[in-house]
Amino acid sequence: MKLFMVYVGGACANSNVELHDVRFTIGESIEDCYDDLRKQWWGDPSRLHLDCWGEVEQADGYEVTIAAQGAHESPGTLFLVNLGGYDPEQFTELHQNVFVIAPDWKTAARRALTLVGHWKLPHRDNVFEVEKVINVSDTVRERGQAIVMTKATSEKPFRFTCDYRPIGEHRDEMI
Repeated sequence: MKLFMVYVGGACANSNVELHDVRFTIGESIEDCYDDLRKQWWGDPSRLHLDCWGEVEQADGYEVTIAAQGAHESPGTLFLVNLGGYDPEQFTELHQNVFVIAPDWKTAARRALTLVGHWKLPHRDNVFEVEKVINVSDTVRERGQAIVMTKATSEKPFRFTCDYRPIGEHRDEMI
């Protein structure tokens, strides 16, 4: 099984523009994950689509694999920290997602914030229990699996696909 990070998009009842979120799902292929992603979507079920997805193979210097729950040694907890900032040339908030392995969400947030010093007017978004830092290890555990992390021997960048892929209900009728 593989751990996928997915950038989903769609609409909600009163939204004027498309809404997005980052979701985690487990499967052998991204297509295996469609039903799970549909269950996770809170908006208009007919408008759900994928904009970007990739297998999480490595994070913060460790290989990431999925295994059955059980006793697995771990260097810490896998977090995804969503950081936000502004560029005065763009009418939007910009985001950067950073995987961090840390003992707790506060440490993960502090470490991730050091990675965006080049942004203009930086601020943090989505810090777990404050705003939100996503505890990926817990998300996987809730699905009856465990993340196994082993020290990587070489760096592997996060590879992802950007493509509009409708997966919502009645997707054949979508424009």
